[in-house]
Amino acid sequence: MDAARIFLILLGGILLLSTPAFGSGFDFEISPIALFNSGQTDYTIEFIGYSLTSTGDTVLIGVRSKLEFPLDATLVGGDMQARKLTSSGKEILFTFGLLTDITDPNDKMYDHDWYFDPGSFGSRKFSYTESQTKLSYLLLKLEAAMSVKRGTKTQLALFAGFYYTKMKFDIMGYAGWQIGNDGLAYDMTGDPNLRVLYYEVTHKLPLIGARFDLTPSHQTRFSAQLAGGRLLSSDYDDHILRGKTAVASTSGWAFLAGANGRLFLTRHGSVRPFVTGRFEFLKQSASGSQTQEWYKDETYYNSDTGEQETTPAGTRFTGIDYETNTRQLRFGFGIGVAF
Repeated sequence: MDAARIFLILLGGILLLSTPAFGSGFDFEISPIALFNSGQTDYTIEFIGYSLTSTGDTVLIGVRSKLEFPLDATLVGGDMQARKLTSSGKEILFTFGLLTDITDPNDKMYDHDWYFDPGSFGSRKFSYTESQTKLSYLLLKLEAAMSVKRGTKTQLALFAGFYYTKMKFDIMGYAGWQIGNDGLAYDMTGDPNLRVLYYEVTHKLPLIGARFDLTPSHQTRFSAQLAGGRLLSSDYDDHILRGKTAVASTSGWAFLAGANGRLFLTRHGSVRPFVTGRFEFLKQSASGSQTQEWYKDETYYNSDTGEQETTPAGTRFTGIDYETNTRQLRFGFGIGVAF
């Protein structure tokens, strides 16, 4: 499901709850917010194969690569909540939310490469680069909650939700080092304005969890939540300089923890403004396999044979071990109105 379709579903839900037939008895809250997001998303691939040395010997060797993409950025967006107390005394709550970035990361993208011996734990790093990053970030969320226990100032609720995240990275230039044939490290740099890599990752996360609410007074409300869910992830990677693409589909698990508070101000008619603060931590891990395919010829120097070799366009490798991890910590403040 693409972002536009999900946005239309969220918008349709908002409009539906706003109609007299469905909106009767609901209290609404709208809260624009700005958040500072920190963290990273990374992926690691490993493949093992046979290599022919200059003496004609065949050896088994492994190659491991890890790419780390920064997620430190300022995000803006907001939530809309529809809250209703049923005749049985249970509270139901629907939340629609959206976040997008307005700044690029200050940190860089890091690319690491190792040789390793499949029969031991030994490895040797042979390449490292870092690059400037441009980020496009979109998060859409939908949650539905119902209280299971209510007190005069406290409430425990269970909720289910769906998070859709799309992250796009344009990687510009590179600087780093690579081990040469003589075993020495040599610096290498590229034009910082040259687009060298494009990476896109999509996360679809259905989750379930619990939320605890505390309302000490009519002016304040605090909430904390814990949730987990099954992560479905898809990745697309274009190594522009090498002329190859890589795609992966993975599945795994995610954990979400968060808290927020609201301070309500003086009511103006039916509208009550408030200020809000939010904190969230999200960790996601998934694994699967990657497929790489060259769309143009790539010529390189083979240090084992001492000769130039070419990987022709159309070459395809499948079943490459693939693991991805995402960690995000975000906090910020906003304003809103309840009506």
